Amino acid sequence: MSQRSRGFTLIELMIVIMIIGILASLAVAAYQTFTVRAQIAEGLTFASGIKVPIVDAYTNGGVAPANRQAAGLTPLPTDTRGSYVTSVDIDNGRVDITFGGPLAHQDIIGAVLSLTPYETLGNTVSWRCGNASAPPGAILNGGAGHIAPTVDTRYLPSTCR
Repeated sequence: MSQRSRGFTLIELMIVIMIIGILASLAVAAYQTFTVRAQIAEGLTFASGIKVPIVDAYTNGGVAPANRQAAGLTPLPTDTRGSYVTSVDIDNGRVDITFGGPLAHQDIIGAVLSLTPYETLGNTVSWRCGNASAPPGAILNGGAGHIAPTVDTRYLPSTCR
């Protein structure tokens, strides 16, 4: 007498569950990286607002501002903060973003990302972010040198790698 198969075996079901588990773990890791990158973007948004007075000071006076107050901002770095950023400071033209805040991911709490101004051959300001190389043919604008980020490279936007 022949016996007909009416469903899946236990082994087949276990293989399907294992594949779903692997795919779910990959999706969670990718989503976490995406979430942290969005938090880094908040800091870069704050920095874009801070870069304007630095470029203005350089354009008008030929020298980058020494600190926030010289750039026409409030003196406290913590005055520029958000959900993922605890402070944005200026050090001789360099913008230092410190991450933290009430909603920041644990991997970036206390991490710093810097944007350093460089003077190009056309007397414009070009910015170096994170691990990116210095703009070709440009010289450092301001007294503070570039510092490497303490943010994990996988979380940095492509322009900062």
